[in-house]
Amino acid sequence: MAGVAEYIKESYIELTEKVTWPTWRELQNSAILVLVAAMIIAMVIFGMDQIIGYLLNQFYTSLT
Repeated sequence: MAGVAEYIKESYIELTEKVTWPTWRELQNSAILVLVAAMIIAMVIFGMDQIIGYLLNQFYTSLT
């Protein structure tokens, strides 16, 4: 049990003294960047889906 307690103590020390946490402004900028990138990727995938759907529809209607 002493090993677990020592691990938790060392983890706490590392998180409070050794880790460099981002500032609130840096965190906001990163979140906005991720949101914009996710929206762009979503729009690209949506566009590809629409194009492939259109092409498949044209192909299947040409068979009849």
